[in-house]
Amino acid sequence: MIQADRILQEFIVTEKATELSSNANKYTFKVHPSANSVSIGQAVEKSFGVKVAKVNVINVKPKAKRDRARKGRLGHKSGMKKAIISLKGDDRIEVI
Repeated sequence: MIQADRILQEFIVTEKATELSSNANKYTFKVHPSANSVSIGQAVEKSFGVKVAKVNVINVKPKAKRDRARKGRLGHKSGMKKAIISLKGDDRIEVI
């Protein structure tokens, strides 16, 4: 079992994630690879003191990329697991 403080690894700040948080009250996090949706929801509730309505979990597969610094040899962009958290009502997470 993973500890609640180790489940949420970082907050994802992209244009799409910012749009979701401002308009749809959904927040995107990079999470531990072995975390499931129940444990992710509990970790968000414990960490931020909000009520979670829904958790969507996405496994982002690693991509093969050409590396210009190594004369075009293939490298890999690491994969990750991310979660999109929908909050109930007027709950908000303040991101600095």
